[in-house]
Amino acid sequence: MIGPGTGVAPFRAFLQERAETGGKGRNWLFFGEQHFRSQFLYQTEWQEALKKGALHRISLAFSRDQAEKIYVQQRLREAGRDVYAWLEAGAHLYVCGEAQRMAPDVHAALIDIITTHGGRSREDAEAWLQTLREQQRYQRDIY
Repeated sequence: MIGPGTGVAPFRAFLQERAETGGKGRNWLFFGEQHFRSQFLYQTEWQEALKKGALHRISLAFSRDQAEKIYVQQRLREAGRDVYAWLEAGAHLYVCGEAQRMAPDVHAALIDIITTHGGRSREDAEAWLQTLREQQRYQRDIY
């Protein structure tokens, strides 16, 4: 689940549903915003979900809290080996949020991850992501 800013809202609902139904399987949230203190949306809910096992992993990117900006696509690349392993193991990938910069940057990060950790060409990486789309394992709600 990749949802910077308000793009995180549907993933909150995903986890609430899992908690209610006892959903199984691992999940991982990538969340980003400008400032940790004032814009870490649903922070206590994510922490509680981690504690209860409803959320298995969280990667955070706050772009304005340090000199160098950090975005979710950087966190994706940093965790690239694990991201690729999860996808190879059948994980579903959901991206929600801003369409102009975030979504293309996340897509580019995914291509980099697949080429670096999967040993595929860029063309093969694009084709694999297209296959994931067709299997409804790569879904985007971008605006």
